[in-house]
Amino acid sequence: MFKRHSHSIYHLIFVLLIIAVALQACQSDNSSPTAPTPTVAVWPTASSTQTPIPTNTPSPTMQLATATVLPITATPSPDLGQQINQVLIDGVEWYVVIEPMNGERLYARNTEESFAPASMIKIPIALVVLKILEFRGDTVEDIKNYGIGRNFADLLEAMVVRSEEPATESLEYFTRGENRLRSYLNWWGLKHTTFDPRRSTVEDLLLSLKLLNTQEALNKEFSDYLLELMSTYTENDEILLGVMLDELPQCTFYNKRGTLLNPTIVSDMGILKCGDQTWYLVIAGTPAVNSSATFEDIQQSIERFALVIATYIQPQVEN
Repeated sequence: MFKRHSHSIYHLIFVLLIIAVALQACQSDNSSPTAPTPTVAVWPTASSTQTPIPTNTPSPTMQLATATVLPITATPSPDLGQQINQVLIDGVEWYVVIEPMNGERLYARNTEESFAPASMIKIPIALVVLKILEFRGDTVEDIKNYGIGRNFADLLEAMVVRSEEPATESLEYFTRGENRLRSYLNWWGLKHTTFDPRRSTVEDLLLSLKLLNTQEALNKEFSDYLLELMSTYTENDEILLGVMLDELPQCTFYNKRGTLLNPTIVSDMGILKCGDQTWYLVIAGTPAVNSSATFEDIQQSIERFALVIATYIQPQVEN
C-alpha cells in the first residue's frame, strides 16, 4: 500500500512540473521585448539651460543611424593605388584613406591603427564645443559675445585656423566638464580618439569629416560655420594637401593640417568639394623605427600624393 501511494505522489509532482513549464513558455511567447531607452545626463550651464550628455554607448544599429555608412571596398583602385604607393616613401608609417561621398574606398592604409594626429584632433574638439553651444540655443552671433576669457568665436578661430594651443586647451577644458568630451565622441562613434595622450585613428578622423559634412553632428548653421573656418585662407594653405588646388582651382578644400617635431608627425585631412562631387581625405606620416626620414621628406611625399589625387580627380570634375 505504501508503494502505491508513493507512485501516486511522484506522478502528481511530474504532472505539476509539466504544467509549470507550459505556463512559462506561454508567458514568454506573449511577451514582447522592450528596446532599451538611451539615458542622458544633464549639465547645468551658466545660461540656465542644460546640455545632454550621452552616458551609454550606442548599439551598432544606433551608430548606423547616426553616421551614414555605405559599402566600401578595402582594396585600392589598381592604377591609383599603384601611383600612391610609388609616392609614399619607405621608412615612414603611413595612415591614409581616400573616400568619395558614395563610400567607395579608393585607397586605405593603417586606417584602424592609433597614432598621434597632431592638430587634426582639433576638429573633433570643435564638434563637441559647437554641439554644447548649439544645445544651449546659441547662434553664431551669440558665441561672439561670451566664452572663456575670450569669446567662443575667437577661441574656435584661433584653434581651427591658427592651431593656437592655448585656445585649444581652453576649449578642451570646457568640453571635459561632466565628461562631455568623452561622452559625445563615444556617442558619435569616435571611440578611438583620446586626449591623454592625444591619439586617434584614420577611421575616427574620417568619421568626424563625414559627420560635419552631412550635418549629422551639428545643425546647418554651426556645420557651415566650422566648414568656413576650415576653408579660411592662411599662408600654409599651399602646402601638404593644399597643393591639389593648383590643379583643381574650381574646387574648395575644407581642411585641418597637423604637424609635430617631437615626435615627428606630418598630416593633413579635409573635405574636397568640386561642384556636386565630394571626397574625404586623411593622410599622416611619421618616421618608422630607425628610419632616417625627415620632416621635409614626409612633407614632400604628402605633396606628391596630393598631386596624384588631383590628377585622378581632374577628369571627373571636367566631365
